[in-house]
This record gives sequence, C-alpha cells and structure tokens, in this order.
Amino acid sequence: MFKCTVCQKLHNTRVEYCDCGNDMFDEVAAFPADTKSKINITPKQMLSYGIFAACIGLSGWVIFGMDSPAPKTPTVPPQKESAMEIKHIPPIDKIWDDSTAYNPNSSITAYKSELQRALYSNLEETSSIEEGRCKIEFKISRNGKLTHRRLYKEKGGNLFNNLVIRMMKRTTNVKVPPDGYHGMKFSADVYTENGEIKVVLK
Repeated sequence: MFKCTVCQKLHNTRVEYCDCGNDMFDEVAAFPADTKSKINITPKQMLSYGIFAACIGLSGWVIFGMDSPAPKTPTVPPQKESAMEIKHIPPIDKIWDDSTAYNPNSSITAYKSELQRALYSNLEETSSIEEGRCKIEFKISRNGKLTHRRLYKEKGGNLFNNLVIRMMKRTTNVKVPPDGYHGMKFSADVYTENGEIKVVLK
C-alpha cells in the first residue's frame, strides 16, 4: 500500500502521480484481514454445560410440572346447642319502688319553717309601736343551740332592735338540725308591717 504524502490517499500499487498531482508516496503495510477466532470447547466443559442444563430443566419441572397440593379448608367443629333456661319475671308493680328519693334540701326547708316558728314564739311582743327593720344571722350547734348570733340594723330605734336581740337570746334550744345541715349560717329578716312584727327566715 502506498500513501500520498500530500492528500494521504492510499493506493494499492505504486503510481507515478496521485490524483492531487503529487509524486511522493510513503509505503505502508496493508491492514491484516480480520479473522474470527474459533472457540475451542473441551469435552470436560461440554459435560459441565450438560449437567447445568439438566439441573435447570429439573428445577422447572419441579416448580411448574408437579401439581400443587390443594389448600385445606378449615373444619369448623359443630356448635353445641345450649339449653334455653326460661326465667319467670315478676310484674313491674312488685319491684317498682314508688318512694321518693331522699332530698337533703327538702329536710332543710322543713327545718327552716320550724326554726322560724320557734323564733317568732320567743318574741316578748308581736307588735311594735315604732317601725323597724333588721337582719339577723346565726348558726345551730349539733345540740340545737343558737350560736354566732349577729344583728344588722337597717331601720328603727333601740326599742325595736332590743326586742329582736331578746328574741334570739330567749331561743335557746331548738330541734336538732337534720343530716343535710353542715354548719351553714341561717339568716332572717325581722320587720314591722302594719304594727305587727314579722320574722321571715331565708
């Protein structure tokens, strides 16, 4: 092979001039023809390949060829029939309780009425010649005595107020308070109305 030194064109044989007009050539070796190398397999390799292919075929037969076992359905044990027991239910009238529930407020309300009557009964006079109005406060001890007595003047003179003070002093023993009473203060308004003295427990 001859290569032109100017245009680098290859020529199979030596020519006098290249197409470009150059007469200088470099001789180069021809490209060797590509030859495909043959793969040589030894008998030992052939045996290994055969065993490998047999293993793959056997695995496929085991996985896909054999029938998979049918899934077992769970067996449900038969339920035992329970004996039905019939109970006699009494009429509602026999078990219904019509009695009213205990209400501590109702017992306190009734106690206030009795306390108001006790205070009024200890007035020396139920009428007054002068108008007056005051507020009283007190507590009841567990043995029925008035304690922590207070008088708050609102209207009237000493004659009216002293009458109210003596009323509280004369009310020494009253009925024992009910269970709903927990030492709270009682208060009452004492006032005159048309010359009469009124005692109203709150």
